[in-house]
Amino acid sequence: MKKFILTLLAVVAMTFSSAAQSKITETSIEVDGLCGMCKKRIENAAYLPGVKKVNWDVETHQLNLVFRNDKVSKEEIIASINDAGHDVKGSIATDEQYANIHGCCRFRDPSQRASHGLGEALCTEDKK
Repeated sequence: MKKFILTLLAVVAMTFSSAAQSKITETSIEVDGLCGMCKKRIENAAYLPGVKKVNWDVETHQLNLVFRNDKVSKEEIIASINDAGHDVKGSIATDEQYANIHGCCRFRDPSQRASHGLGEALCTEDKK
């Protein structure tokens, strides 16, 4: 009987553990930007309630995310990043949103990209 109860408790614990884990999403998305100021803006925009971890890499332009999908969706995070003025692969910020970022962070400007050692913009309408 004692063995049965311990087995039952183990099954219940595993069930609750896997149910809690299924609410966690780990993903990465491509976000265009140039510098440390962009990094701060992108990460702040992505850090919505339910987001547990954000890290945007200046060199790879990958934003790594860990979030609770029962609290926030990937689409909401992307919309917030667009609102901050940054382009996400598959979701380009409007010209009005982009106009709000600092002048030195104009990642769509070819001369700004060149000054940071970058080629053409990563996230463009035709590269969705």
